[in-house]
Amino acid sequence: MGTATPAIDSTFPMRIHSTPPRATIYRFPKNSRTPIITRESGPSTVSLIAEPRDFDMDGQMEDDEARLTSNMSHQGGTGADWDEGYSEDPERSAGGTPRRRTLRYSVTPSPLKKTGTAIKTVSKNIRRVSLRVVNLAGAGLENQLRLADDEHGDARSRTAVKDGNAGAEPLSDLHKALPIRGRTLGCLGPESGLRLALYRFLTYEWTEPTILLLIIINAMVLTIQASRSLTLPTSDGTSFPPPTRGYFHSWEDYVLFGLFILFTLEAFARICVSGFLFDPEVPMSTILMSPFVDRNPNMTTSNNPVSSVTRQGSLNRGFSITKRLDTLSQNFRRPFTLSTQLDVPPQNTPPADDPNSNNYHIPEKLVHATQNVHSTIREPEEATFFSRALRSDNNDAISLPFRLSIRHIHDKTRRNVPYLRHSWSRIDFVAILSFWITFALASTGLERGSHHIGVFRAMSVIRTARLLTITSGTTTIMHSLKTARPLLTSVAYFVLFAMVLFSIIGVQSFKGSLRRSCYLSPTLGEGEIQLESQFCGGYIDPETLNVTTYIPMGGDNPGAAKGYICPLGQVCKEMGNPFANIESFDTIYYAALQVVIVASANGWTPLMYSMVDSEFFISCFFFIVCVIVLNFWLINLFVAVITNTFSAIRSETKKSAFGAAPPAPIADEEDDGWAIVDGRKTAKTNTAKMIYDYTRWCWVFLALASLALQASRTVDMEPMHELFLYYGELGITVAFDLEIILRVLATLPDWRNFFVHGNNWLDAFLAIGTSIIQIPAIQNSEVYPWFTIFQLARFYRVILEVPRMRPLLLAVFGNMYGLANMSLFLILVNFIAALVAVQLLRGDLGQDTTMNFGQLFTSFLAVYQVFSSENWTNILYETTGAEVQLGQTVIVAIFITAWMLFANFIVLQMFIAVINENFDVAEEAKKGKQASSYWASHQPQQGKANWMRRLNPYRWIKANPVKVKVENLPSNLVLPMQKTLVQDYGTRGQGSRSIITQTDGTPTRGPRHYSSKSLTALQRLFAGDLRSNDVPLATLRHARQETIGGDEEIERHLELLASVNADTATAEDLNDALHERRAQKADFIRNHPSYDKTFWIFSQKNFIRKGCQKIVQPSNGERIFGTPFSPIAHPIFQLILLLTVIGGIAVESVATPIYRRNYYLIHGFHRGAWFDIAETAFGFTLVAEFLIKIVADGFLFTPNAYIRSIWNILDFIIMVGLLINVTTGIVFIGGLSRLTRSLKALRALRLITLIERMRNTFQSLILSGATRILDAAVLAILYMIPYAVWGLNIFSGKMNQCNDGAASGISDCTNEFTNSAYGDSFGFLAPRVWDNPAPSTTFSFDTFRSSLLILFEIVSLEGWTDVMGIATSITGKNQQPQTNASQVNAIFFLIYNLLGGVVILTLFISIIIGNFSSKTGSAFLTAPQREWIDLQKLFKRQRPSKRPQKRPDWSVRAWCFDRAVHKHGWWSRAMTFVFILHIIALMTQTFTTQSLADTFRNDFFLVMMFIYLIDVGVRFFGLGWKSFRANGWNIFDIIVAGGSFVTTLIVRFGSSGFATQQLQKLFLVSIAFKLVQRTNSLNMLFKTAVASLPVILSLLGLWLILFVFFAILYVEVFSMTKWNTAETRNQNYSSLGSSLVMLAFMTTGEGWNQYMHDFALVYPRCTNSSASKSESDCGSVGWAFVLFISWNLLSMYIFVNMFTGVVVENFSYVFQASGRGAKSITREQMRAFKKVWAECADSKTGYLERSEFVRFFSKLSGIFEVKVYPTEYSIPNIMASCQTSSPEQALSSRVVAGIDIHKLSNCLNGIDFSSIRKRRAIYSRLYHEASISHHQGRGISFTGMLLLLAHHKLIVDREALVLKDLVVRTETNKLVTDLVNLDRVRSLLKTISCRRRFLVAREKRRTMRFEQQEIPSIVVDSLPETPPGSTRDISTGTFDGTFASPSLEQRYSTPDVSLVPDISGARLQRSSRRISDISMLSTDIGYKSQRSSISGEEDPQNILSSLQNSVWGDLMMEAASNEHE
Repeated sequence: MGTATPAIDSTFPMRIHSTPPRATIYRFPKNSRTPIITRESGPSTVSLIAEPRDFDMDGQMEDDEARLTSNMSHQGGTGADWDEGYSEDPERSAGGTPRRRTLRYSVTPSPLKKTGTAIKTVSKNIRRVSLRVVNLAGAGLENQLRLADDEHGDARSRTAVKDGNAGAEPLSDLHKALPIRGRTLGCLGPESGLRLALYRFLTYEWTEPTILLLIIINAMVLTIQASRSLTLPTSDGTSFPPPTRGYFHSWEDYVLFGLFILFTLEAFARICVSGFLFDPEVPMSTILMSPFVDRNPNMTTSNNPVSSVTRQGSLNRGFSITKRLDTLSQNFRRPFTLSTQLDVPPQNTPPADDPNSNNYHIPEKLVHATQNVHSTIREPEEATFFSRALRSDNNDAISLPFRLSIRHIHDKTRRNVPYLRHSWSRIDFVAILSFWITFALASTGLERGSHHIGVFRAMSVIRTARLLTITSGTTTIMHSLKTARPLLTSVAYFVLFAMVLFSIIGVQSFKGSLRRSCYLSPTLGEGEIQLESQFCGGYIDPETLNVTTYIPMGGDNPGAAKGYICPLGQVCKEMGNPFANIESFDTIYYAALQVVIVASANGWTPLMYSMVDSEFFISCFFFIVCVIVLNFWLINLFVAVITNTFSAIRSETKKSAFGAAPPAPIADEEDDGWAIVDGRKTAKTNTAKMIYDYTRWCWVFLALASLALQASRTVDMEPMHELFLYYGELGITVAFDLEIILRVLATLPDWRNFFVHGNNWLDAFLAIGTSIIQIPAIQNSEVYPWFTIFQLARFYRVILEVPRMRPLLLAVFGNMYGLANMSLFLILVNFIAALVAVQLLRGDLGQDTTMNFGQLFTSFLAVYQVFSSENWTNILYETTGAEVQLGQTVIVAIFITAWMLFANFIVLQMFIAVINENFDVAEEAKKGKQASSYWASHQPQQGKANWMRRLNPYRWIKANPVKVKVENLPSNLVLPMQKTLVQDYGTRGQGSRSIITQTDGTPTRGPRHYSSKSLTALQRLFAGDLRSNDVPLATLRHARQETIGGDEEIERHLELLASVNADTATAEDLNDALHERRAQKADFIRNHPSYDKTFWIFSQKNFIRKGCQKIVQPSNGERIFGTPFSPIAHPIFQLILLLTVIGGIAVESVATPIYRRNYYLIHGFHRGAWFDIAETAFGFTLVAEFLIKIVADGFLFTPNAYIRSIWNILDFIIMVGLLINVTTGIVFIGGLSRLTRSLKALRALRLITLIERMRNTFQSLILSGATRILDAAVLAILYMIPYAVWGLNIFSGKMNQCNDGAASGISDCTNEFTNSAYGDSFGFLAPRVWDNPAPSTTFSFDTFRSSLLILFEIVSLEGWTDVMGIATSITGKNQQPQTNASQVNAIFFLIYNLLGGVVILTLFISIIIGNFSSKTGSAFLTAPQREWIDLQKLFKRQRPSKRPQKRPDWSVRAWCFDRAVHKHGWWSRAMTFVFILHIIALMTQTFTTQSLADTFRNDFFLVMMFIYLIDVGVRFFGLGWKSFRANGWNIFDIIVAGGSFVTTLIVRFGSSGFATQQLQKLFLVSIAFKLVQRTNSLNMLFKTAVASLPVILSLLGLWLILFVFFAILYVEVFSMTKWNTAETRNQNYSSLGSSLVMLAFMTTGEGWNQYMHDFALVYPRCTNSSASKSESDCGSVGWAFVLFISWNLLSMYIFVNMFTGVVVENFSYVFQASGRGAKSITREQMRAFKKVWAECADSKTGYLERSEFVRFFSKLSGIFEVKVYPTEYSIPNIMASCQTSSPEQALSSRVVAGIDIHKLSNCLNGIDFSSIRKRRAIYSRLYHEASISHHQGRGISFTGMLLLLAHHKLIVDREALVLKDLVVRTETNKLVTDLVNLDRVRSLLKTISCRRRFLVAREKRRTMRFEQQEIPSIVVDSLPETPPGSTRDISTGTFDGTFASPSLEQRYSTPDVSLVPDISGARLQRSSRRISDISMLSTDIGYKSQRSSISGEEDPQNILSSLQNSVWGDLMMEAASNEHE
């Protein structure tokens, strides 16, 4: 059997290696119990990995082979096999008449056959589900992300389709997918009887379905067990759960015990068959060997002599410490390595000339080509995508190639990995092990004794997590999430790093701060009472009445008082932290928990205000910055990762990442959807259809009337109203029943078509449902209000009729299958988390707690509440507080926090990706969109008459041009003035706008004598950058000629090219439309002279108007005849306005209504107060600006009228509003009303109109997407309306409660009861009131208005848990609520929250992301184009290294230099270790009353800082100051190291103040950022986050302006309003600062609705009856609702989501994460490039001069390598590889000068000349393009060279460039191609000339020889003929053959540029020799050619092919004629 040929299983692809030793694989054929023993060679007989035929020779993976889901419609598939399997040939079916089977007894299948088919189908479906869930073979993942490795898999799929199971995944054969490999557990070999028996058990057909059934039973039993409520009597801490002993307490325990016995047996069987941890083929001796033994040989054997030599560099060196550590690490990991990852010895292939080799011979070139391809793909010089994909030892770049992930998953699932090497098996192992630990603990009574150990019981539940893959849709989501896991992990590390930094700052700043609270002094017989909610920093001494600091715990001096000062009768004491010491910043872990709370943006407001009371008001900035950085910025990286990765999955697989089938075509809105017969509409007239068509709108009206009828319901309806509702709804129900009958009749005669359309099904279902609920028994029951949803659902018809709603609905719910899958996934994840939580916490909380985890449904609600993040801190503190006595606090806190992070930051964001999929443009349609957009942008814009133009009276006035009398002109004179006139106008009027090309090639506008940096900065601030980067194509060549005009040789080249390829396009031709329009405008002005006179007084020549025009910009376009604005006067004037606006805001921040009231109380009511004067001056300044603008350009009907600018209109409104405020403030002292006073806020909006960046941001982010945002808002409101009516029907009148909790209902809620202020102390009588509840906000469902209001409030996820808590406490109408009495009511809020709070909110985010994409153009960008843009961002962020060009000579400085430049040496790693130690030391800080730890820590910091300073000094000394300061990190080191050392010395040994301590903390924390610099992953993500920083800062600037605007509004309207329940000393609108902080936390949705109701305070709850009075303390319902709802919509729904849009749009990780043929650029490769640049570039200018191009290109390596010959084929390496190895061989005849000729021949034969020609072509093009792109006198820039190399090495221009850039790039490629061809011609001409001289010299020598012999002879030597003509063009000579990706054909393919006729008759003599390599410039041997150009090709045939029939034919003819002469 050992010598038998291996049998190839055609159904399972594998590789058979021929290398010894052989391994044995046992396979069991189907329906056989005898294994087939197959001996396959090589220790890596995990040959189960299919051959990677998905990778073609170009390195591109077949994307269409990867199918994400197998249960999708086959219409979306790609590939020939797919189409072949599913398409049906109509010609075959029509070719003949099929035979008809005659059925004797029946024409239908028998019932028995039908039953059998159904049973078979159910059986297959069960097996498919078991395959996904149980997954014994690990094949479920493969079937979801399936790579078509063989044709048989497709054949099985086609068979499934024929069987009627289209799209279903094929069932795997476990006999083939589970081979027996090696020895498991060290003792079970392949022939073990136990192992074979267990193998047969696992491979039995029904084993997987049985295990699936057991898992389902396990989930059901756990659900039943947790359905019984188990809670404590109370939650006040007085009751504890009783201890229990033993495990068995109910029948569920016995069932679970039996189930886990079976699960254990299953796990044991899988371990015995597949192994436990180590691979079965790894020998046990490997595990027992010493880890210090070096098993890796120093030298790797290779067939390539060159490659073997290149690896000999380190042979004679000893192992360094780093290498020894790496060897030790590898040896430790070796036992854990799977067999595919072990080293395989190379094959001993006999040489080609070996006589013992095979009889047939493979061509030598083919062998070399194959070897080269293999070495290039498998082991290149630099790691590429394919080498990473084909190897498993990659740790180079931070990347997530999607296809690599699929391949990795595919490999794992095909090789039967050991038990613990599969993720699901690890989960099973943890669950099984946890169960038996639970069983042991329960049996001994330790599980629920005095302390609880519930973590193991909770973990035993996670076996049910396999049910997450129960459907193909949820399985697809799981695998999509797993694909995104690497990037998510990297982002999680980065966010965790930021959280650690904030936690350290929190500990440093706030440790012990929350321990201080006010205590009520003993009085009136009461003891000291702690006021838990009032934190403090001091109190008033009752004896001295002075402010005194708080009373510390340890008795130390606490310092000065701060924060809130407790009033008389209270003291401020330092005791314990709130919530059982959990809410604090005393240690790093407590601080980290608080940072997580702040990052969640929910529950952080009470913490912030507590810290403000305890410390200083400035403390709020820590929390606000934390929210901005973490929640608004970094957390959105998760959204970016998920949306980008899932979008990449969709583009790669052509399927949705959420399991949705390809979207079905959307029917046209005009399609009536009626009966279609044989593909054509029935022509027969249908009366019912005609009736329905005429009455269609009636049914929509009836649906609206039905909703309006029910919305009229109130709590106290009269009987007549109820009767009207009953009969009205009954009549509408009957009407809709008739409508369904009418619609059925309308489809006749083919009534089956009624059921074709989904809306018919829905309407019929609703009609039947509404008819059933009209039955009196149902209508009079308690469930009838729930069933009214059938009636309300008809409202969808009304929504569809609202304009613009239909496409939006289709966009949101078009991917309904994906949305349903995501919803199901969310429910399953919540269900499993609820099972875990209920096992962990059941019975530990009191029954009076709403979320008490007493039963499964309550646990589900609590887990879902944490998912929504609303009040999740309540659950956190309630559960952790309850577990303090039970010992599970840490576990519970970790569980709840981890669930919140995962659910809210990942799962919730996946809904964004679901909806965002529907807004994405299809990949195949993007380039068409780009072309359309490009074409539209380059077409003349058709002028559209706006309202200003239509109302212009000059259009109706007869033209009256100025006439000039001219005599003696000829009668036939023609003046072509149209275009030249307007050009003259442009020159004369806008001379500063002409483009002037500088020497650096940068176009600038205007004279450069205004070079002041201050004026330039001001001009950019107010007017923006006036330079345009859009250069016309026609000027491209002219600009290049000017750029390189100093090089005479290139100038001659370009002159020659210009004479051959003349470009006929001119700038005038491209700008005709613009010139024509300006000419028409100029003609109109000339014909109506008064049109351009402002106020018909000031003409363009008026000096006043000229002065005004110099100050201000024109409103609309350019001034054709006017004076341009001055670059000096305009910025100064704008600066004056800016300072005036800032001054006005400062005045308002001081002169608040309270200040003005106090001012008038002191000084009396009088006009002329300082703030009134300031307001008047401010208004006067705005009026002066207005007058200047209208004098300069007019107000209404002038060419550049004031009113023509939207920003001027906004300025005008602001000015009018402020004038009204100033006027009323002067006339009516104190202001007229709140409305006039609120106009003060308009001044803040002037900041938008003044600053250019703010204008652009406002326009691009707000105005451009306002329509779509309003559409989303309208859709949200329309969604809320029927839901509000439904809530009205269900909860009307049931949510009232009595303020006395002891009352049972409304009947005894009378009289008074004893209430108390603090606990049971200080009781007082209060009246009982039966009213609506107000847990956080006042609400009710008693009317439609109130119901809609509360639903609108909770759609923001604020307060929805409070409303749900009240709803679940309903006991009946007019009954006092009880906790969790009606938990079924929670379903209403769960559905509303899922569809409203999740879908609607994510809709806003998706729309804003779409707006960003549309605005930036990225919506139409393909994946390669996005990669190119991201690569450009990456390159533009790089800066050249300023290190010295050569290593210092002095040994000491050289040592320092080496330490500075070696980024991965021992010194650098040691410093990284020091920084890690420093961070760990920072994390050890804690609150303590002992100073010993702080002293020791400061000493440690001094040592660390001293080492840090030594490192800075070493690098400073090694690099020198000039190079040292060039890196910003080095400056950071000096500041931070020095500052930390000095401040730590002062704190340690001197007397330090508050400022010094804070500086020390700042410096110490700043050192942590060094890890960002030194860690690749953190550095990359940091740069990614910083990439979006400019846009984020612009957004923050605009947001801050709106903050100020609304803050002034709130101050003016509500600063005098009386405080209510939520307002405190800091939480109010009394001042601008507190108002800004209030707006900040309301931005996150915190408590905004509670404050809204508080400030809607009206009489009689306030003092004054008139809210218009200035001293009124009343609020306003109108103002409160308008302001709070406006801010909520604008800030929470728009601006917060805009941060998400910015981060997603600027997520620059896409290029690194894609792997689409592009190579990942590592930091090491970029550092190598910078090193070469530093050596070659000019140190003064930083540019690379042209003379250094050759040397620079020769030194490039890695991904940027452009050398013609690879490094291993350089002459030194070739000579080294061909040296003789022994003295005996040196005497051989094959050895010359120590070189083995045979080795040399083999080495040279290994050169791939086709590859060399391609490399030479790239080199030539790169050199020539660099030559024409460099700036004369300077060279080429660092970024320019990177981008240039990217074009030639990294991207394919045709795929990566947008159309606009591609057009420009094509022009450049044409020019470069011409220069390359010209260089070829010159080289060939030079060759011909040299050949001619050679022939003359040879002839002369022959003549001389014959003359010496004196023998007459006749010599006839004719010139050979030139080769025949060819039709090939010059541009095709370079690009023949098949190129590797990215190919030159793709990169440089351009249209035919030859413009001369065919000269096929031209002939050229061909040299009989190959052109010498020396004639071309070779960078490998350091030879410099005398000429400046590089020849790109040497093959004579290619040269002749490129020259024949080309534009150079004349030159060749001339050369040939000269030759004949």
